[in-house]
Amino acid sequence: MTAAEALDAYAKKANAAATPHDVFAAAEAIAQDLIGHSLFTIMRFDANQMAVQRIYSSNSDAYPVGGRKPKRNTKWGHHVLEQGKVFIGRNDDDIRCAFDDSELIIRLDLHAVLNIPIRSSAGIIGTMNLLDRAARYGEETAELGKRIAHHLVNAINTGPFDDD
Repeated sequence: MTAAEALDAYAKKANAAATPHDVFAAAEAIAQDLIGHSLFTIMRFDANQMAVQRIYSSNSDAYPVGGRKPKRNTKWGHHVLEQGKVFIGRNDDDIRCAFDDSELIIRLDLHAVLNIPIRSSAGIIGTMNLLDRAARYGEETAELGKRIAHHLVNAINTGPFDDD
């Protein structure tokens, strides 16, 4: 199956999914097939609080659902959440510059990150995040990630999530 065929099948599966969790699991599976990752998370963005909240995680022990991260006045937050640009971290230095929990990320043997903004008509509403070995991600994987993240909008907007 080509990448285009796999993306088409994923789009149909995401559109027919019964729950937001089913959509997120389908996104995780296609991201693994087409891009690859050792950790996959989805964060919902609260623009008023300038914070993200984890709503899906492939590793709930290290990164449980519900975890929040403030992003006000951060370079990463400005780049991804305010400007809506993909962030590609290719090594440990990139991870250290972007994330307060960088040492945990690195201890989990994750040395590269791909953060894709999830955009609705109202603006950025979340991020899809893939982490893996060093130098794993680049422009080509970012483009595939954007196509996957596009189908997460409705699931993020309709899911029952913690509003604390």
